[in-house]
Formats: sequence, C-alpha cells, structure tokens
Amino acid sequence: MALVLLGPAYWDRIRSCMKILGINFSNDSAAALVEDGVVVAASQEERFSRIKHDPRFPDRAIDYCLSVAGGGLESVDSVAFFWNPGIHAQVPTRRFTAFPRHQLEFLHNVPTHLLGRLPGVDVTGMDQVIRLSSGANLTIHYMTHHMCHAAAAFYTSPFEEAAILTVDGYGERQATGIFHGSGRDITPVLSVDFPHSIGALYAAFTQYLGFRANSGEGKVMGLASYGKHSEAAGAIKKMVNLTAEGFELDLSYFEFFHDRPARYARKLVDTLGPCRGPETQLEQRHMDIAWGLQVVTEEALLHLAQLAREKTGADALCLSGGVGLNCVANGRIMVESEFSEYFFYPAAGDAGTSVGAALLAYHDLHHKERSRAVATEYLGPEYSREQVIHAIDKAGASYRELVDPEVTAARMIADGLIIGWFQGRSEFGPRALGNRSILADPGRAGMKDLLNSKVKFRESFRPYAPSVIQEECGNYFSSSVPSPYMLRAYKTLENRRDALCAITHVDGSARVQTVSKEQNPQYHRLIAELGKITGVPVVLNTSFNIRSEPIVNTVEDALKCLFTTGLDALVVGDILVIKDPAKVEPHL
Repeated sequence: MALVLLGPAYWDRIRSCMKILGINFSNDSAAALVEDGVVVAASQEERFSRIKHDPRFPDRAIDYCLSVAGGGLESVDSVAFFWNPGIHAQVPTRRFTAFPRHQLEFLHNVPTHLLGRLPGVDVTGMDQVIRLSSGANLTIHYMTHHMCHAAAAFYTSPFEEAAILTVDGYGERQATGIFHGSGRDITPVLSVDFPHSIGALYAAFTQYLGFRANSGEGKVMGLASYGKHSEAAGAIKKMVNLTAEGFELDLSYFEFFHDRPARYARKLVDTLGPCRGPETQLEQRHMDIAWGLQVVTEEALLHLAQLAREKTGADALCLSGGVGLNCVANGRIMVESEFSEYFFYPAAGDAGTSVGAALLAYHDLHHKERSRAVATEYLGPEYSREQVIHAIDKAGASYRELVDPEVTAARMIADGLIIGWFQGRSEFGPRALGNRSILADPGRAGMKDLLNSKVKFRESFRPYAPSVIQEECGNYFSSSVPSPYMLRAYKTLENRRDALCAITHVDGSARVQTVSKEQNPQYHRLIAELGKITGVPVVLNTSFNIRSEPIVNTVEDALKCLFTTGLDALVVGDILVIKDPAKVEPHL
C-alpha cells in the first residue's frame, strides 16, 4: 500500500484531531477519512481491486484511509456507514412486494468485516457501541443513505445556505430527497420513495438498450445525442407523471422493484419493441429511445429543482446522487432553473456517500461546526519518486528524467501523440481530472476514432471531454462559469468547433472541465503551454483506463495500460516512460 506523502506537521496535528472513517458498501464501494471536518482521503475499492464498480467490502480503500490516519482502526474515533438498516428492520418487506430485502445483513456484515481488523482484541459486548477488551470502543454510526448524499454535497460546497437535491436509484426506502442546508444543519423537506425512482428508471432503460445497469448510464446519455423525437419518445414521457410533491412512475412498465433479472416489464417491450442485446448493432430506434429517456430525465430534474427552490427559498442548489452525474441535465438546470449558484458534487454516485456519512457524523452527531473547507477531487494515493522508478525498472522500461514535464507533454500532444498523464494524488469519483488522465490534441481530425479504437477500445459513438484553462472557457464554450469537476455540459462555440472537433459531440456540446491554477497548477500549466503551441488552450482529457476497467491507481497499472494500448508515452511526475523512441525523442 502506497502512503500519501505528508510532512511531519501533518502527523503532529492528526494525533489530536477527531477522525471519522466513512464507508460505502454497495455499488462503487469506497472509504473516506474526515479529520476535524475536512475530507483528507477517499478512494473507491475498484481502484485497488481492478474490478469496475466493485461492490465488495472496501478493505483496501479502508487500508489506504487508515494509512493517512496514521494507524489502524483504533486510530479513528468512530466509523460512519452509508446506510441505515434499522429502517428495514421496521418494515422487513417492501409494501409493494412479498420479496424480502437483503440490507438487514448489514447489521452483522459491517461489524464482522471491521472486527477482523483487530486481531488479539476480544469483543466483550455489543449494542450500538462495540466494547473491546482493550478498553476502547468501536462505534459504528449507521447513517441514512440520502442524508449521506446530501451531506457530501452541502458540507463540501461553498454555501452557508442551500437547497439540496438528491436523486438516485434508492436508499433504504427513499429515491429522491429535497433538503434545506443551513450552517451545519440539514433538514429534510420532501421525499419521493422507491419504487418511484428516476435512477431506477434510467437503469432499466440502460439494461433495455443493451448496456449494464448501474454502469452504462453514461453511454446512454452519449447515445441520446444521436436520437430525435419519435413515437417512442412520446411513449416514454407518459411513463413519468410530474406532481406537486415530486413525480410518479407508471410502474406497469417496470420490474426493477422485484427480484428478477429484467428491470423492465413485458409492457415496455410491447410498447417500444424488442430490447437490444449486449454488443449488438445499434439502430436509430435505440438512439431515439435514449433521446426520449434523456429528455424525460432532464424535465424531471428541472421540475425537482424548481420544487427545491419553492420549498426552501434558498438561492443556491447542491445536487448529488447518481443521477447528478448526468452532465447534460446539469447544464439545463444551470440555464433554466431559478437558482443563482450551483454545486454539483463530484463523487455524486454511491462512492461519495462514504464522504457524506463521515461528514454527517462529524457535524450532526458530534455537533461540530463546519470547517468551511470546500470539495477537493484529489484524495487518493500518490507515489514517491523512488516508487515510480522502482516500478519502471521492474517493468524493464526505458525512461528519461524531464526538466519541464508540462512543456514536453504539450509538445508531444501538439504533434499528435497520445500520452498518459499520471501526477500526484488520484482523483476520487468517476472523472479523471488531470492526475490520472489520457491526453490528446482536441483539434486533430480522426483523434476521437483513434482513441476509441486503439486506446480505449470502446464504442464509436462515445464522446471525449475537454479540459480548458478557466480564464479562457468563455472564449471556446457557451458559458464561462467554472466547471472544475466535469459535471456540466456546455455548447462549443460554433466558430471553435473545427478547432475542437475531437471533443465536440454530435449535438455540439462538450462535457467541460475548467482548470484553475489554484485547483491543479501543474495541469493548468500543461494546457497553457499547449495553447502557446496550437493557439487553443484546451486539451482532450479522458480517464486513464480502457473499457470495462477502473481508472489506473498505481504506477504498475499505468505501465500496463501504456504497453497494451495505442498510447505513445507516459509521464509520471517528472519521469517520461518511453515506448517508441522515434516518436518521443524529437520532443526532448
């Protein structure tokens, strides 16, 4: 396990601060560490296991967080869990089905996993606090799922007061929540309970369209841009009824609330036609269905945002939950809703509830005031120079030490090379934001197809995103509002589309990441240097991984990707790993 490289002052401070370990044990299992109200570490289990969306208990992610805490499990004050199984204990079965739920297993499963980390220490009793023979207590706080989503978004936002909207598949019983955040307090305002769920709706259509539910939703969002209004789109609109208290689904089209393989019912197939098999040919009909689903989702989120505004009176909106990763809908919310400020939590999916659980325990249970520390996306492991060189030597690869890695990288990108860029601490959440990224020239014709076929090995219809230096965003895209987490879709200005052909989607949009000097000075400088060469301070940025794999976590992961794909070079810190000297040496 690689330790985050932190100085002596940090280790002196953590001996006296309150430390809470947050855990998500579900889709995208993850762990997070909060110290005195500040998130100092977080990572998904998938990054260590190399299993995408790994749902298993996040042992390795916890190990990483505890390494930052400076000790074992006994070094944290308490553990906060993202789910409240007590809600299921109240009603063991859902009202609409006789099928039992399985989340009650958390009551014994979570303590079982955690207690395995305390060899030689006996458990002498248990209630809500586990009493240990060492004299210490292991306290596990079981938090409510949507409150965890709300806490992650609000407590890491810059707002003292905000409406909070959480939208996902479901948590305990709830599928959508509106909350009012003020200071350290989060107050529930409105709840829409499962099975009336926008996230479950989108997942059902994701499966119907031949993609993996709870994984391929981003593919459906990209596919939607190729669609158009049709009878199918009109039929989908009738499946969702917007109401004064949220929305209702016509459940006769769906099966996701039953324990069955298909998330959609025969009625949906009879209405829209046969489902698409995985990896089979995409037809215009599928694109039109994706378009209809996307429009219905956007309209529902706009409606919910308006309800949040009306019911809280707040001027700012925080959004989280898995549906909050729909950047096209987020873009519409910014333009069409009545809030003056917005914050879209970067790890909006279930991984982010590990952060939310810990923050909620800190502020709500321990009654601590907010630290005013805003979100950061770089919370994962980093590696020392010695570790980097050791991994490269072990792989038998050639390398060169660089005096100015940003300038060298910019030269290679401007010349058409595709590089892996591996710097500092890894990102937390689903987006690579300049520390574990694959970078390329956004204005080179054919680059999108080359990346899809030779590097990422993914579907040809999927778009790529741009990173732009923040001060230049409005000169290339339809908004100059910062978008540091790549969660907002802007239109590429028409007079810039030729220069940005590789990152402009078929509908003229782009999922923009703005990069400031404060956010990531090294990445900002690379993009600025590229702009000096090409005249366009924008780089194509995609996550450093291939299809169906998580983003690379270690230097070894990055080297594997370099030598098994069409990547041309890899820059790790100030080390250039050379794959083909003929391509690289002219830029040195």
